[in-house]
Amino acid sequence: MKVLVLPSWYPPDKGSFFREQSEAIANAGIDIDVLSLRIKGIRDVVADLSLLKKGLKKTTENNIDVYRAIYYKYPLTEKHNIRPWAKKLSYLFGKYVKKHGAPDLIHVHSSLWAGLAASIICERYKVPYVLTEHRSIFVENNPIAKSRIKPFYHTVVSEALKKARKVILVSNKLERVLTEMEPSAKEKMVKIPNFINTGTFTLPDKQIPDKPFIFSSLSHLEHVKGMDVLIRAFSILKKNRSTPVVLRIGGTGSEMTKLKSLAYELGVEKDIYFTGKLTREQVVAHMQNSHAFVLASRFEAFGVVYIEAMATGRPIIATKSGGPEEIVNKENGYLVELEDHVELAGAMEKMIESYNNFDPAKIRQQVIEKYSRESTVSKVIDVYKNTLES
Repeated sequence: MKVLVLPSWYPPDKGSFFREQSEAIANAGIDIDVLSLRIKGIRDVVADLSLLKKGLKKTTENNIDVYRAIYYKYPLTEKHNIRPWAKKLSYLFGKYVKKHGAPDLIHVHSSLWAGLAASIICERYKVPYVLTEHRSIFVENNPIAKSRIKPFYHTVVSEALKKARKVILVSNKLERVLTEMEPSAKEKMVKIPNFINTGTFTLPDKQIPDKPFIFSSLSHLEHVKGMDVLIRAFSILKKNRSTPVVLRIGGTGSEMTKLKSLAYELGVEKDIYFTGKLTREQVVAHMQNSHAFVLASRFEAFGVVYIEAMATGRPIIATKSGGPEEIVNKENGYLVELEDHVELAGAMEKMIESYNNFDPAKIRQQVIEKYSRESTVSKVIDVYKNTLES
């Protein structure tokens, strides 16, 4: 079986999960290539002149051949770029086929934008595709997520879903919105959650001291991740407690300066530590060296970071933002309402008081049973086989 992965984004431009899944599938014996069309603007090119090199560039990364090219976006809106991008990716697919032959199957990651390209390729080259949807803007009953869905998305998503043989959802919370956009997709949907490498995210070797109680958090520091809500909740927690408590926030993003200013305004800047960007090894240590993990996302399609924390035995606090509602239960943590920093502060207080009631080994076992690489990859390969057989 020869599978070509078409990602909407791919490292070094985010998309680390797409890469990790592709590598895991390749390790299971499937012949995998990746075709990635990177989106770059004028500022990107000025900062890195090597981006001016045209054509497909091949690299071999962990036994996977990755073919990358650059799409120079127009200085206009996404609406003006999406179809030219999809057409160029279709053109590059043709070049790939001439040199390497057509794959048996295409695996698309996200309908926006690669799903549109796959629908063009399917019609032109008659190669079937399956589509995994990751975008959190499609979470149901979330007004913030819904506001991010632009009117022209409906047509694009419908085209992508209509021609897909199977539609893999990382969470059932995506089903309703996508079905509304393309009703025929419902009968093709199958849920396969994201996975993590449980060999990397492990229980800590030793127990950390009881004091101070340390909360860890990790995300891109953008509005959608709700770090402002978390900082406000933490300030309430600090005022209500006499014992020391610390918050360590990992990651970088456009709101870093704003969030630091908020912490200063609330008088908790000495107890909140912004670590900046972390390597994979540092992420593991970041979670292992805390008592609990908390994130106040405004919407999430799944939430890989939660199961990473759980794999290290950490109980979690999450918002009812979509994906976390299928992850969090009474044995591993607490769920709170969106945008409610008062309720979040209460959950953090409750976590400190009831911390010893959580069993790290049981929390980790939930991840192994539901979100291990082995169980998830086998389900994806089954989808491949069933698609080709049908």
